[in-house]
Amino acid sequence: MNPITIQQVRQVVGGEPCSPLPADAPRIESVCTDTRSMKPASLFIALRGERFDAHAFLPAAAAGGAVAALVERVPADVPAGLHLIKVPDTRAAMGALARFVRLRLGGTVIGVAGSNGKTSTKYLIHAALKPALRGTFSPGSYNNDVGVPLAIFPADPGQDYLVLEIGTNHPGEIRNLALMALPDIAVITNCAAEHLEFFGDIDGVRREEASIIEGLNPTGTLVVNGDDPALLDAVQEYAGKRVTFGAAPTNDLFATDIVEDRRGVRFRLNGDGEVTVPLLGRHTAINALAAIAVARCMDVPQESILAGLARARGPDMRMQLVQVNGITIINDAYNANPPSMKSALETLCMLQTAGRRIAVLGDMRELGRTSEAYHRALGQLAGGCPLDALVCVGREAAWTAEEAAKTLGPKRVRHYAQAAQAAHAVAGALRSGDLVLVKGSRAMRLEEIVQAIQRQQAPAVAAG
Repeated sequence: MNPITIQQVRQVVGGEPCSPLPADAPRIESVCTDTRSMKPASLFIALRGERFDAHAFLPAAAAGGAVAALVERVPADVPAGLHLIKVPDTRAAMGALARFVRLRLGGTVIGVAGSNGKTSTKYLIHAALKPALRGTFSPGSYNNDVGVPLAIFPADPGQDYLVLEIGTNHPGEIRNLALMALPDIAVITNCAAEHLEFFGDIDGVRREEASIIEGLNPTGTLVVNGDDPALLDAVQEYAGKRVTFGAAPTNDLFATDIVEDRRGVRFRLNGDGEVTVPLLGRHTAINALAAIAVARCMDVPQESILAGLARARGPDMRMQLVQVNGITIINDAYNANPPSMKSALETLCMLQTAGRRIAVLGDMRELGRTSEAYHRALGQLAGGCPLDALVCVGREAAWTAEEAAKTLGPKRVRHYAQAAQAAHAVAGALRSGDLVLVKGSRAMRLEEIVQAIQRQQAPAVAAG
């Protein structure tokens, strides 16, 4: 970020200085919320949560190089040399400051929203752009009102692009983040059953995802999944350029002849040139179309786009292929909802394997009153797959196990209340040649099962 003065910070956040702010105070060169990553000449934002209060770490922030801090209350002992600016809500002030910093960026800001595939699409957009342009993308799943600012603050104002992930689990979040990020290009990957406990139904999800247009540059571009007519209706008020992508040939960009194997996905773009992406899942082809659309908007040559996608890498725990002592794991433990579960099972059933085909499926959280119906539907889907074993984990996954057992039989279906219980059982039962899918909502922590398999199955090292 370009350095800013403490006076500018106070003005942007509308805060009250707790002591006179000297005109010759060092300029702010970075913004931090974690004292473990403080830098010299930084601004510390004292966030509060249900289980933490960063106001207790002001001395550590000052020792780490902070010259100023945003606070909601003034502590009894203020570290010497640390200028405090009091605000009603440090989280809201952080968002206001992020918008200010974003407006000082010279490159194109790209916001990626949608129910599924946001993080993977973000990676693919970066892969398509970086052969010809210079830019960055938000780390991990920095997609809420803390993560998006933390992705904006360190961005180089002179770079060509910044790709941001825009997430939600409550109504109004995407609108707020869009008004903070002010994207020049917005992508909506898809809309599906997610967080229905808060959105009510899929139409509620569509309205939420479509609200990204409220912060989208009016002369920018909306890249939207055109396979969902109701989603297109939800964004029809956007007056700027619109590019559609999807499986249907009515889209501006569409994929045909999709082929998937352990090396990734290959498809034809609009029935013509071949595109190769080394990531699992047929849905990768659709995500790649969004990336191609963004890159074309930024005038990246087609050969550069294809070369970048062919070298793309994906995020951890999203259809990540892991090999352990002859066992193949599809680690998709980061999150889950009904459509992504279906897609993951399709990949599991499509990939060739010399051994058994096993699915480990956890709860799909935040489905509200529809949870039982969706979990039972998942059990019926899994029951129709050529599985040698199905392991269900979590309270809601019991419905999945009950339905699947009607087809697969009780001997091939197991249910465990927690990941730790399932980890011990699964890790000890696998053998070389097996293909295992591990997928569930983030709260289920099914990566513990993957880690247990890696520990149990790792080749022994001979003592020397």
